[in-house]
Amino acid sequence: MTTPLCWDHIDIAAELGAGTGVITKEIVRNLKPDSELYIFEKDEEMRKKLRFHFSRNTVCEDARHILTSIGKEEGTLDAIFSGLPFANFTRELQTEIVEEIYRSLRPGGVLVAFQYSTQMKRTFKEIFRTVEIAFVPKNFPPAFVYTCEK
Repeated sequence: MTTPLCWDHIDIAAELGAGTGVITKEIVRNLKPDSELYIFEKDEEMRKKLRFHFSRNTVCEDARHILTSIGKEEGTLDAIFSGLPFANFTRELQTEIVEEIYRSLRPGGVLVAFQYSTQMKRTFKEIFRTVEIAFVPKNFPPAFVYTCEK
């Protein structure tokens, strides 16, 4: 999820659905030292652990309110990484989150989303300028990584 990006151009990013922080570690490792990362996780216990392990970063709760949570204006973020399980969400919630992601990204900003199906392909194509999908067969279970540019 972290390889398709030019990290030199990422000053502010967010990760949605950080879970245990496995991908968060890679994001932090790749970011420039002065870059900002906002970490979103709905589960309270996981948020506590993320705050402990990534104390330099701001940990937030709700991906439906990215801009409000981080106190930034529309079009601010350079990249958003998502491990959110969109397949488990209602269509309305999917749309709400994808629209918030789009509002949060600057022109040319990138969404990188990890999914176990191609269910979100049409939704992403409706809103983003470009959508590329890579299949990752070595992941267990095999997964798809969407790279979407605003």
